Amino acid sequence: MPKINWNTVLKYALPFGEAILIFVIGHFVILGVLRLPKRALKKTKIDPSLVNLLIKTLNIILHVIILLSALNTIGISTTGLLAALSAVAVGVALALKDSLGNIAGGILLLLSPRFATGDYISVGADEGYVVSIDLLHTTIRTYNNRHITFSNGTLINSTVTNYTWEGVRRVDISFPISYNADVEQAKQTALDVMQAHPLAVADRGFIARVGSYADSAVLLDLRVWCKCEDYWTVYYDTMEQLRVAYAEKGIEIPFNQLDVHLDAPVKE
Repeated sequence: MPKINWNTVLKYALPFGEAILIFVIGHFVILGVLRLPKRALKKTKIDPSLVNLLIKTLNIILHVIILLSALNTIGISTTGLLAALSAVAVGVALALKDSLGNIAGGILLLLSPRFATGDYISVGADEGYVVSIDLLHTTIRTYNNRHITFSNGTLINSTVTNYTWEGVRRVDISFPISYNADVEQAKQTALDVMQAHPLAVADRGFIARVGSYADSAVLLDLRVWCKCEDYWTVYYDTMEQLRVAYAEKGIEIPFNQLDVHLDAPVKE
């Protein structure tokens, strides 16, 4: 049995042990260091999704530095490794050009003020609260708890409506009354209902005007402002309370009907 040369073993084992030690200690140091900017960024008004992106990016960069330091300890040339990684990165970039477009879109969405996590937005026929914005996709949650995911490359070129941007939102209601009803009384009743709602934003004003004339009804256009998160509560409350108020005042809410007039008696 050949004799083990412990000097040779130690000669090669010590650098490997040192490299492992550098990487392990460096890993835990990085985790501790990242807590400081993470706490500081969370106290700012920066979008939470952007904070996560910055922390993840910094985490990757620091781990790459630690890995290169560990590899350098065992004698691997980091210069050659970086050149090889650069060549691989170019190949990956060409293969994933569509994904890179989404990444660029994600960065633009995070850095531009179009919308932020938690905003209520609509894109085409879909609308909901922004749950997350990552490098590739943006996810919204609808009122019926559906999660819809958009690719950032598509979203950056789409028309996005942000309902949360101003903090308040207008509730638009078109309500029918009979042609025989007292329009002024109907308008005042609608104003009373809207003004009495506790979630209405009074300093924005209230509107109750005749909007159009339909086949069987006069349509009143009603406008009341509220906070974005109270939109549907105000909408449904107003619709329900208007019907009760009009019934109490004897104001008729018509249904579609057809009046037939005979100009001459029918001959038998």
